[in-house]
Amino acid sequence: MSILSHRALDATTQKTAHPIIGNLHQAPKLWPWRTYREWAQTYGPVMSLQYGKDTVVVLSSHTAAKDLLDKRSNLYSSRPRLVMGQECVSRGQRSVLMPYAAKYRNHQRIQGGLVQPRYAQQYVKLQDLESLQLLHDLLSTTDDTWMHAFHRYSASLIFGLAYGKRMPRGDEPELQSVATIMDNFLYAARVGTWIVDALPFLNHLPRFLAPWKRIADGFHDFEAKFHLRALTGGLQRPGWNWTKLATSWKESSGMSEEELAYCVGSMYEAGSDTTTMALHSFVMAALTAPEAMRKVQRELDSIVGDRMPEFDDRGRLACIEAVVKETLRWRPVSAGGIPHAIDQKDDEYMGYRIPKGAIVVPNHWAMDLDEKIYGPDALDFRPSRWIENPNLPLASFGYGRRVCTGQHVAMNSLFINIARVLWAFDIECADDADRKGEKVQPDPLAYSQGINSGPLPFKAKFVVRSPERRAAVEERWRSAEKDVRAILDEIEKATSKID
Repeated sequence: MSILSHRALDATTQKTAHPIIGNLHQAPKLWPWRTYREWAQTYGPVMSLQYGKDTVVVLSSHTAAKDLLDKRSNLYSSRPRLVMGQECVSRGQRSVLMPYAAKYRNHQRIQGGLVQPRYAQQYVKLQDLESLQLLHDLLSTTDDTWMHAFHRYSASLIFGLAYGKRMPRGDEPELQSVATIMDNFLYAARVGTWIVDALPFLNHLPRFLAPWKRIADGFHDFEAKFHLRALTGGLQRPGWNWTKLATSWKESSGMSEEELAYCVGSMYEAGSDTTTMALHSFVMAALTAPEAMRKVQRELDSIVGDRMPEFDDRGRLACIEAVVKETLRWRPVSAGGIPHAIDQKDDEYMGYRIPKGAIVVPNHWAMDLDEKIYGPDALDFRPSRWIENPNLPLASFGYGRRVCTGQHVAMNSLFINIARVLWAFDIECADDADRKGEKVQPDPLAYSQGINSGPLPFKAKFVVRSPERRAAVEERWRSAEKDVRAILDEIEKATSKID
């Protein structure tokens, strides 16, 4: 039995791993998940790289990910040490990067409790309102501003649940602050940027010899103050919200105010960002595969007709469920996966030794575009594959004990918005300003870098499908209950019966 071999990777460049830096000279600089998929097609679903001191094991199949991250979750549930992003900036408070220990499990119990499936089904009351505003906003957005409408939906929904305040404009100071926080965090967590991540002992240096500490202090002060203000605001506002619910639970009794603020704030950061990216990818898919969307629209129209889709229609709209799953498969938000770490002992898999301390990366991009599972058209957006086989695997929400706790809220958001947008609008490529009669076709691979990856800004046109549907959107929005406290009171009553 031996450690996973590097020889297969070396053959791709006819180079050997260097004694100190290992395979760092071969590390892809842009969209690494795409390069790893190409390597996996030649060298198999489990591949080892040596990046400096770190052994990185890349998993590129659902089977390997389930075998290790699900079935052996007792070994693979921790996170790699990220000195700059977690220790310096987040001060150990950001749940997604915590090692699998008592502190993380306590955060997980709170976060999982807030978005448990039975609670999530009551949150549709607020999702309905935010979705109605999204449709109404899309009636007047331009080719350049439509992305803002989807982001407003996601951010307002999670901020309303977490802190009892909606974001009806989408440019409120709170949203601008979170955008800054996420930009800072993605910069701080970027692999290969900070020498202290490669040489952690350098973090013992005094601040005047450690410039990254000064940067981290500024980032931390900004985000900590924001999360504390948000927590205080949530506790002071009348009515139910997550901050009040979490504060009432025994799990929060030993937490500092800042730790609780991060516990709730991490859910807001993640929920608003990831759902937005998935909805933007849905629009990209609509422009890339228009005929597939027209087919879905015909099925949708045959089931609900001129009546706007509702959450109660979910069991009848298999075509929309298929679009949701295909969107998550075709362009996974965490395309490169969030790294796990094996931190207890060495393990063996497929005849290889995976050493204690190794970083294990589930490459969602490779898994969800696997032609052996999804067929020769795996790169294409084809929702009907989920009608043909509803049991296809999907990597979107992670594995094992680090699975995304908010997946039920996210799936409800994707369902209602995709159903209503396809019911109300045809999504078309924008007109080319320089070429009369031509359309601007966006690049379906123009995506951002980072832990999460979404489409870079692109143009799209939302054309109302009929005057009657425009009138229906306007009327539903006009008559909707917009008092967030009244909606949250309904949620409180419903969730109290669950408890």
